[in-house]
Amino acid sequence: MQPSKETGKLGQLVEVMVTRYAQIESTLPLLSRELSHSERQALKVVARAGRITIGGVGKGIGAPPSTTTWLVTGLCDRQIFKRTRDEQDRRKIWIELSEKGEALARLMERIPDRIAADLLYKLDPDQRKAFTELADLALSRIEAVGALK
Repeated sequence: MQPSKETGKLGQLVEVMVTRYAQIESTLPLLSRELSHSERQALKVVARAGRITIGGVGKGIGAPPSTTTWLVTGLCDRQIFKRTRDEQDRRKIWIELSEKGEALARLMERIPDRIAADLLYKLDPDQRKAFTELADLALSRIEAVGALK
């Protein structure tokens, strides 16, 4: 089945963005050498939360508890995450970014900004405004149906 003209163009834009993300990420050897895809996802979850349990990390990346524990343990062993026990409930373990983890998270945060700059660079101010409004509308509708976390 052939995509419609609109979905074909949007698909092309998504493909360009995904390709550009991979290109930028590959120019940051610290990221590609240090972290697997799953580890980068876990890093994003912890960076957003600031402090989170292993269960929260698992929920954020959609992984089962055993996989999440293995992943978090590896990142702690490599000093990207650090673990601390909750002072009120000694059974609860909190996960936070270490200094190295914070540096890696800052690198990752810049990638979407670079892609946005690539996309918006050639547009005039009115086109940027229209594009941004459409992006806001699309995101709000996607969030309304629960497809984004």
